[in-house]
Amino acid sequence: MFEYEKLTREEQEDYLELAVLKYLQIVQNPVERVQILEYLSKHDIFIPHAEFETDSTGTELQIKPRFRFALTALEHAGLVYHPQKGMIALTDLGNKIQTSDTSTIKRLVTNGQRKYNKD
Repeated sequence: MFEYEKLTREEQEDYLELAVLKYLQIVQNPVERVQILEYLSKHDIFIPHAEFETDSTGTELQIKPRFRFALTALEHAGLVYHPQKGMIALTDLGNKIQTSDTSTIKRLVTNGQRKYNKD
């Protein structure tokens, strides 16, 4: 059985990257980061509830660091962009890529991170 908690930090980020891409491909519109979290908290049975925590008011899910890293990695890979503050949307590449092609996604993320760190 798949156990998210037993994955390495990098594997958890890889998993989150794929989950975000899949969701964005379903909705096909720019969404707020919190909408992604809300969807994953309700529909992804593998991510433990501890990964989703509410803000100080207890009403809205917070963006945890691992989730932020996954979003940043997708952006550096050219798969998502921010059409406005707090919003996430797919690029043409992000819309066309098959989420089952995990090796290509991993390569794009790795190359994007290298390029970003080099600059």
